[in-house]
Amino acid sequence: MSSCARKSNKRLRTGLATLAAVSIIALGSGPRGLIATARAEGPTAEVPYVADALKITGAKEPVYVQSEAHGKLVFSDASGAVFSVPISGGRAVKVAKISRPAGLAIAPANFGSHAGQIFVLSAAGKGGACVIDRIDKSGKASTFATLPKAGKIGKGEPTDCRDLEFGPPSGPFAGKLYAVANGNATVYETAPDGKARVFSTLDKPIPWEIINLTFAPANDPKARGAMMLGMRPRNEVAAKVGRIGMLGADGKLSANYYLVGFTRPTGWGFAPPGFGEYHNQFFILDAGRTAKQNHGARDGEVLRFDKGVARKFASGFVDPDCLRFVGNEMVVADPAGNGARGGAILVIKSML
Repeated sequence: MSSCARKSNKRLRTGLATLAAVSIIALGSGPRGLIATARAEGPTAEVPYVADALKITGAKEPVYVQSEAHGKLVFSDASGAVFSVPISGGRAVKVAKISRPAGLAIAPANFGSHAGQIFVLSAAGKGGACVIDRIDKSGKASTFATLPKAGKIGKGEPTDCRDLEFGPPSGPFAGKLYAVANGNATVYETAPDGKARVFSTLDKPIPWEIINLTFAPANDPKARGAMMLGMRPRNEVAAKVGRIGMLGADGKLSANYYLVGFTRPTGWGFAPPGFGEYHNQFFILDAGRTAKQNHGARDGEVLRFDKGVARKFASGFVDPDCLRFVGNEMVVADPAGNGARGGAILVIKSML
């Protein structure tokens, strides 16, 4: 890959050797074209970077990625499997076989007796209905919770599985697991006993597409520990109408939005202290139009907010699903990162 520092940016032109390092983990079963494709078409950033590609036999596009701790990541892939891989690259290990997995999360200590186990939102039910699967320490996968019907969109069926997240360790969402089924625009809450209930259905007065969810820090003055949803008006053709909405502990959508003006926000977070001079800046991943809608055009980008001003940080993504900060690194999963030959996991480390 080539450096993406622009000639007009004098600050970035000086000291290129000390700015940043980025690695791509390219996934695919084909023996050729992966590294070349990643280097020719991979995401670019406002800082220079280097890239390494890791081929994982049998794996396809990474769908969602999550931190496994101890320097490892877990991700779901389009072949119907969950893998574990070191964040630095290396041998990937298949954890379990899952039917059409989407979001996944690792249980915290306060989730009953399931601490450390992997939970996956998957389309295993009749007609693609979402269920929550649990992978125990032995690698055995089983259905943990079945999501009930809700609302009127899509006849109330919980299809089009999206995100899965555990509530933060303290506050009203603690000890619960939350899932997004976009088919009926519903967020579900599941307890450690496997009982799932409807937490919020966003089908009126405006029917919403719900893309993903996460939780704001308790000290965030704009959200103060609220659930945050990536969302856009359903069936809207205008581009920049996506936004981050906020749900309270009562499941009600706030009349105020955290941020607006995106195409399809699929992930965000505050940079940790070790993320160079960007410490505590808010980063958001805007996936742009889906690869199917725009024939795989690379319109996905990462924006950073510096004193309320949005600045482009990285671009060139096809259909990125999520953004995580893992330790001092940013991790992005792009299922269509290398086209039909497999996606990519992008790991960005700032050295500014």
